[in-house]
Amino acid sequence: MKVFLRTFGCRANHADSEAVHAAITAAGHEVVRSADVADCAVFNSCAVTAEAEADLRSAVRRAARRAPGLRSVVMGCVAGLADRESVLRALPTVQEVVPGGDVAGVARALGLSPGALRHPRQQNTRALLRIQDGCDQHCTFCTTRLARGAN
Repeated sequence: MKVFLRTFGCRANHADSEAVHAAITAAGHEVVRSADVADCAVFNSCAVTAEAEADLRSAVRRAARRAPGLRSVVMGCVAGLADRESVLRALPTVQEVVPGGDVAGVARALGLSPGALRHPRQQNTRALLRIQDGCDQHCTFCTTRLARGAN
């Protein structure tokens, strides 16, 4: 299986995407650079701004136009907001919505075995180290607390 992986947003999302990448390759599948040649796509979403959400929706639609047979999974912060699930499911090719950084949930959505989940071997030159997930603050502009839960 060939999987296109696209990440929006912060370093926490990039760390989650690294873990998804590791699960895909550990299961013997390939991560590809374009949705055009992929069987599946995973979009790791950001909900910090309305523009970030619009970018996600645009990317999903673009991938669907290029590869109508694509099976897509949306994960990340937008997927973690209950009021956005129906909007995400209405996007073309989206079959699964997995809240937050639930790598096991994404693996299940892709049909990967639980044994594929290992410690990620990161692809970037700068390694990402997760120190905190979620937030206890209540900033008026930010939905991270709602999408990722408490610290």
